[in-house]
Amino acid sequence: MTGLIYKEWKQNRWYILSMILCGALPLIAYIALIDRIHNSGQLVECVMIATLSAFIAAGILQMMVLNGDDRKLWGYFIASSPDGYRGFLRIKYEMIFFMELLFFTSLEFIISIVCSVAADSGIEDALAVSQSAEAIIIPLVFLQILFRAFDIPFAYRFGIRKGSTVKMICFVLLAIEFTVILILTADYTDVMIDDLKAMLTGEKSCLLLYSVFAGILVMYCISYRITCRLYMKGVEQYDK
Repeated sequence: MTGLIYKEWKQNRWYILSMILCGALPLIAYIALIDRIHNSGQLVECVMIATLSAFIAAGILQMMVLNGDDRKLWGYFIASSPDGYRGFLRIKYEMIFFMELLFFTSLEFIISIVCSVAADSGIEDALAVSQSAEAIIIPLVFLQILFRAFDIPFAYRFGIRKGSTVKMICFVLLAIEFTVILILTADYTDVMIDDLKAMLTGEKSCLLLYSVFAGILVMYCISYRITCRLYMKGVEQYDK
């Protein structure tokens, strides 16, 4: 197991450390636009756009740690190793989760610095911007974990390139099915939307939100189990 951890660190250390750079994007954007930011509204716009860009970049880099794993030779080798492919996949899942935590920690720290510097520069309500950012950062972190829970099984079952194509086709089919359901239940859509708003703004909204977050973490663990079942089937169909 130690050898696999060392191998992943040597091979993907720059992707792992790049999570810190992604988290620093709000600070980079603020420094680049500091002469144009004169109020809290402009600061919010800068921080939000930079934060969304950071999430997109971090998501791409997280998936890049899977490059090179979709090879038959490597698949058969790791299956015959003492730790087996289950140990290998567990390290991959743990590494990607660690990258997410590193990105989240860096982003939170950098945004607090940006808001403190902006407040010292005379921008009113600058410190309140960090609270607005946190309102979207935490849901986006869990959303990104959910995306990885879907991405990784497709990547190992069909390969990196084919997996992206198959996943896209599946999501398009789901979107079409969801649209058809909305059309067929158009008379009840407004009622369902009102019920959803009531749930999100009611007294139990925090409990509901925490339940969703816990459910996403469970799905991430289930994703690992699914990938373990699909891995050898994918190895047999890899091109190389």
